Amino acid sequence: FQYSLRSSMKRSLLLVFITFFLFGTIASAATLRLHIPMSTTWTGNSLSDGQSVSSSGYSLRGIFGLIGAGYTSSSMKLKYTGGANTYTSNAVDISITPIDLLTVGYGIVIGGDISLDTNPNASLDSASGSTMFFNLNFGLGPIDLLLGYRTWEPTHKIKPANSAAFDQELKYNEIGLGVGFGF
Repeated sequence: FQYSLRSSMKRSLLLVFITFFLFGTIASAATLRLHIPMSTTWTGNSLSDGQSVSSSGYSLRGIFGLIGAGYTSSSMKLKYTGGANTYTSNAVDISITPIDLLTVGYGIVIGGDISLDTNPNASLDSASGSTMFFNLNFGLGPIDLLLGYRTWEPTHKIKPANSAAFDQELKYNEIGLGVGFGF
């Protein structure tokens, strides 16, 4: 009985040691990250002459071990001659960081807002869609420098004054920079 207990105890200790050796530094780490978009590319239907896009916003993410959760707000501005329409999409997402260099994630659009120069009395009825991203992490001690790429595919259901609602599908990509702080 004593030999069996020692053998079982040794195997348990070995398993705990291997687990901590392989996953200990990752699983005990917590990071808070903030991203902002720096460049925007339209990927939807062709833009008309004189139209261009830009975006602003932020992404805030907490990463605990391998798993992360975040909130992102992106305001995509579609500029045209004489004005601009702004579509804001808010998303919650989850991510995984399989290695310290890379984080990948997927999110769902949970809301948003609109500001339309073409129809100032219109309101947002609903927003839906998805966003996917990956971030490259360049660690410098407790501070991380981040480079990210995010795709957006939201749909805004717009309710104009005195007419039927319609869907506005948006497809664009953002390249962002950020910073992270490890705990």
